[in-house]
Amino acid sequence: MKQLDLLDWKPPCQVIAFPLAKRMGKVRRVADILAEKHGAAAKSYWKQTILTTAGQMQRAGVDQDAIGNELRSFHDAVQQELCLRGGHGQRSGGNAA
Repeated sequence: MKQLDLLDWKPPCQVIAFPLAKRMGKVRRVADILAEKHGAAAKSYWKQTILTTAGQMQRAGVDQDAIGNELRSFHDAVQQELCLRGGHGQRSGGNAA
């Protein structure tokens, strides 16, 4: 039986220390900027944000699947923040009656 070298061991999962969707300061900052931009300017800003963030994660050694998952979750968090600001997802606790 062959003994595994400790340095050859690959962990079965990857931990994301600071999940993008939970970084509310970043989510709100991106939502602030997107709320001020429209059309091509908004699309360009979003694309640059995603490319920069993906590049940072890649350089940190995060695998492509995890990067994709993080970016999708971040997108959802930013969209949710924009909807809350626009009144499309009223925060609970209000009563219009």
